[in-house]
Amino acid sequence: MITDLLTRLEDEKDQWIYEAVARFNERFPGFGGQRYDGPGTLEDQVLEMKNILDSLRKQTTLNLERMETEIKTMEAGKVDEQRRLEDLVSTIESLQRELAIYDDADKRLERVQLEKFQFLLEYQFTFDKKDQVVFKERKVSKLLEGYEMVEGDMLDFYHRQLSNCWLMFKNSMENILPHAKFDVETNPPVVDLRLNHGRGLDQYLILGNFEEDYRIVHDTLEMNNNTVYEYYDNQITQFKKNSREEMMRLVDHKNEYRRLAEEQVQELQENIHQREKRFIELQDQYIRVKQEWEQDLLRPNVLDEFLKEEFVRTVSGWQEKLFSENASDEERWAYHQYCQIILKQAERIIGNEYF
Repeated sequence: MITDLLTRLEDEKDQWIYEAVARFNERFPGFGGQRYDGPGTLEDQVLEMKNILDSLRKQTTLNLERMETEIKTMEAGKVDEQRRLEDLVSTIESLQRELAIYDDADKRLERVQLEKFQFLLEYQFTFDKKDQVVFKERKVSKLLEGYEMVEGDMLDFYHRQLSNCWLMFKNSMENILPHAKFDVETNPPVVDLRLNHGRGLDQYLILGNFEEDYRIVHDTLEMNNNTVYEYYDNQITQFKKNSREEMMRLVDHKNEYRRLAEEQVQELQENIHQREKRFIELQDQYIRVKQEWEQDLLRPNVLDEFLKEEFVRTVSGWQEKLFSENASDEERWAYHQYCQIILKQAERIIGNEYF
């Protein structure tokens, strides 16, 4: 009879382990769910199982830490990229304002025009009913006086025009080409007045001679007016041309700079979009991994609790029979021996600190 008892106890000594593992697999079906029938004793397989649980916990902890670091890095990157984007947008807006200033300057530059002097020599003389200069004003001195008066008005007119043009250039270009100079040459190649008559006497006695010299005065003034106008207008046109060329170089540079900035904005926005997409994915992964990590922390404790409960249940059952009044000495000895055997098993599997 003792032999049968020992045989039964030998068969039952690993049952508490099996029951604990079965409960664990039922609690965590994703982890296993099959009885461990691999090489080694059931005790060895449970120890290996605990090693696997510990390895999973460590690996999940490393994954969690890696993801936390990546999330922090991405959050810092988001702040940096957003700041870079704001700087680029600010740069583009600044460039657009500068280009608008250039466009306005070009329009104002176009408005710089030299007005041609309009003279009326006849205002210097008095005419009779026949539309002829009165006799007393048919003098060489009167012609020369009229010539000098008109010529002086003409030169003053163009000097005032040049001053106005200089102010318009300055207002148009001072913020764009602050060092530009409008240096005007003021020595137009005018011709001298040469009269055909009037040598000797001041008074013209012959009307035809006076009228011929009058036309010479008029034509000389007209010729010099055209010369002076073209002389100064050509300089203004050249200055406008030079200013435009220099301004266009600046505009091309600003446009290229803006184009590069806009490309960077587009690229950065795409990076931000991809980063945000990755950030959301990573957060979802992090939540899942953290749940796994919590499960990994829970599994070893649950397994130990099941092992303790099944150990206590088995030992309690054997001790009840051990202390039964109907038990023989041999049966008490057998139950005592196997209680010690599974106690050693429990110490190895669960840990000495529990016992």
